[in-house]
Amino acid sequence: MSSARVPLKDISLTCKGCGKEIFIPIYVDDLKTQVGGLWQVSYLHDDHVITLLLDKNLALRQHRSSTIARTSREEASARSASAATAQADSTGAASAATPGSTAEARASITLMLKTFGNNLEYVMKPVMTGKTVVVVGDLALMEIAIATMKLFVHKKDLRISWYAETFVDPRDYDIIGIAPSLKDYYESEVILDIDEKKVENGEECDYCRKVLKGLEKMNESKASSELKSRIVNVYRSLLWMHQI
Repeated sequence: MSSARVPLKDISLTCKGCGKEIFIPIYVDDLKTQVGGLWQVSYLHDDHVITLLLDKNLALRQHRSSTIARTSREEASARSASAATAQADSTGAASAATPGSTAEARASITLMLKTFGNNLEYVMKPVMTGKTVVVVGDLALMEIAIATMKLFVHKKDLRISWYAETFVDPRDYDIIGIAPSLKDYYESEVILDIDEKKVENGEECDYCRKVLKGLEKMNESKASSELKSRIVNVYRSLLWMHQI
């Protein structure tokens, strides 16, 4: 039998969302994000998320509550599909702004390189090393961006939330597409901002830059094929993890 997880500490507080007195257990794997020298921990409580800031001794310094809840892409798509059906007779443009099905998502490495240039390496590295990437911005380009990032791994199924209008725990997914209103809840994750054409919280990666080099000069078919070939070679190399 495996032993139950034991929290490092239980934080007692009055929830600002519902006014209830609650205890929040703090575990070792919660302590992965720091903001200004303080540990930031998010805790899902009823229909809201409590964000805690703890010092090095795990003493509570600040906390806030936001009335949000998890959602699935299927739920968001169903709502969008219903709205699109109601408007089908009057316009065909509404569905273009709604994330489609996974099967419809088409990758375009050349478009992503033309849009983000070398900054795309900031996204490539976390995808390959198992860190969460958040995508925000134009919905049509969001699916293209996410589908393109899937090309950065070989024989690995990425956990993807294609689009969420309410909070999704970054520990549950490799890539998360979000509504703009949620951006502030992902302070430490790498963020691909499509509208601003920039990557936030990313790190330079010379090795990733070499993998992407020259692809923007090829047509899409050749660039995609070449990228897949380079990624396969990366995963075959015993030294790739050290180089990236």
